[in-house]
Amino acid sequence: MGLGTTSPLTVLGCALAVHSAAATGSHHFATDSSTFDYVVVGGGTSGLVVANRLTENRHNTVLVIERGYFDDKPEAIIPWYSTAVDTSVLLNPRSAPNSKLYNARHNVTVAAVVGGATVVNGMGCDRGSKADYDAWEELGNPGWGWNGLLPYFKKSTAFTPPNPDVVDRWNITWNSAAYGKGPVQVHISNFQYPDIDTIWEGFRQQPGVTFPPGSSSGFGPGAYWSTNTIDARGMTRSTARSAYYDPVNKTRSNLRLVIGQTATELLFDRGKSLRAKGVRVVSSFDAKVRNVYARKEVILAAGAVMTPHLLQVSGIGPASVLKAAGIKVEKDLPSVGANFQDHATVVLWFNLSTPSFPNSDSISNNATYNATVWEEYLTNRTGPVAAANSNSIIYYSLAQVLSPSAAASVASRLLAQDARQYLPAIYSTSSALLRGFKAQRAILAQRFTTNTSSYTAQPLRGNGQSPSPLLKPLSRGTVTLNLTHPESLPVVQYNTFINPIDEELAVAVVRRSRRYWASPALQKLGPTETQPGAEYQTDTEISDYLKANRLALFASLAHPSGTCAMMPEKLGGCVGSDLKVYGVKGLSVVDASVIPLIIGTSLQATVYAIAEKAADIIKARG
Repeated sequence: MGLGTTSPLTVLGCALAVHSAAATGSHHFATDSSTFDYVVVGGGTSGLVVANRLTENRHNTVLVIERGYFDDKPEAIIPWYSTAVDTSVLLNPRSAPNSKLYNARHNVTVAAVVGGATVVNGMGCDRGSKADYDAWEELGNPGWGWNGLLPYFKKSTAFTPPNPDVVDRWNITWNSAAYGKGPVQVHISNFQYPDIDTIWEGFRQQPGVTFPPGSSSGFGPGAYWSTNTIDARGMTRSTARSAYYDPVNKTRSNLRLVIGQTATELLFDRGKSLRAKGVRVVSSFDAKVRNVYARKEVILAAGAVMTPHLLQVSGIGPASVLKAAGIKVEKDLPSVGANFQDHATVVLWFNLSTPSFPNSDSISNNATYNATVWEEYLTNRTGPVAAANSNSIIYYSLAQVLSPSAAASVASRLLAQDARQYLPAIYSTSSALLRGFKAQRAILAQRFTTNTSSYTAQPLRGNGQSPSPLLKPLSRGTVTLNLTHPESLPVVQYNTFINPIDEELAVAVVRRSRRYWASPALQKLGPTETQPGAEYQTDTEISDYLKANRLALFASLAHPSGTCAMMPEKLGGCVGSDLKVYGVKGLSVVDASVIPLIIGTSLQATVYAIAEKAADIIKARG
């Protein structure tokens, strides 16, 4: 992604000028040992939200431990860069071999930067359907359904609509009542490529598709104008850092963020009951080991990959794994690292023989246009550089991917499976985990037969790329210690297609995408399928192609979740609806790892809402 004739230094200077806070708000430990009311592990999305809300009370002292650093590069600030991933701020562990994908290994996206995933993600800020969140409540989490989360969705976000002339030109719709006056800025871009007209005409030609007003009101399947985390006041990326940390870092002496510090172990008091009392930290600056202590609570916000790793290396997790790694078992909790879910994604490509100009590829392949649009952004904060990924998306229920009767058949076959055959080995040794999965399975089977929940989607930019995530996976992965080097990055096993129904439905999703591109409206663009290619027609041909080609099937959409699931312990949960870790006092989890059943869209908006609700729950404990 070149900058054309625009100097990177010019862009960098512009970026720093619009990003108000530099890294001066962070400092190293003043002493080798410190005590705070709360210690938060992870300065990403959820960690910064919780730290901000807890320090609204000036009597609460909060330490946030972040292994990464501040990022003020253009990639962290300018919306257009969301079309790719800045790997310089990622840990990127490699996954374990994926047995159903010819033992392929995959990069695992783990952000290590102040602001976490909100600094590097695709900036999508949609919410799942009402049914997605009500499923959490059905799994034994009172207050965590749609109605319980909606106030926190509103509390976290503020929406700025496009300009009136843009609204009229594109017939853009949204629901203002779905937003509040929160710190996270969301926006539908003023700039749209001409071929978006054709994309929407294609949406209108899909049978049974509805057009609800706004992607944040819990409607589920339908075609939407999707929102992005863009701060329309300067057309920059809105992040957890810019929303929750930068505005307060110079005025709250009770909030302290330390960077370049890795939490390596939780510290416990072992009296009549196990209690978390602090965290052991290693500095990247001087390699010194320090202990920090929490008077009230240790709060884990390191994400769905690193939170279960920290718990396991500290002795909380499945006893069999801990013993094999030589870790003292503090609490046998099989749920830690189980229930791992992500959105595997099939990607079709079409060569477009007659696209309009400009289109979403023009910045990359036309140097003159590149220079023009960067100058436009630097001068006016307008144009495609001020926009993120596409605002045009269509969500389908499983009944719309297949047919109502075929979806019902899938649900019946799912319920008839011997679940243990298609789950990680730990589910065969933990009756609680197995019960929990069966409870999830019953909910998924019900959702498969209705139009209340989305099974897949097509976010379209107007070029020939057509990704379709599998939003309701049945396969479950794991995150576990490296048994020979427990302190190193964890072993992530996606287990893509371990449940054969996922593989079957991935083929159906390919066919659903093809039907969209075959619609009369799209023929204006002259599409020719190049991935997989029209020669792949049978289910076996399509499936084999997907499994053998990493560019056609992503094991992950960087939406890791579920590894410290919020469910009753008898259902294999790790935390309760109060977010406390079972069997350990003074320890809670507030990140995406608590999601028991992954939602049917990107996770960003949901993690913000989880963290806002978590902060209120923790404050109520006093």
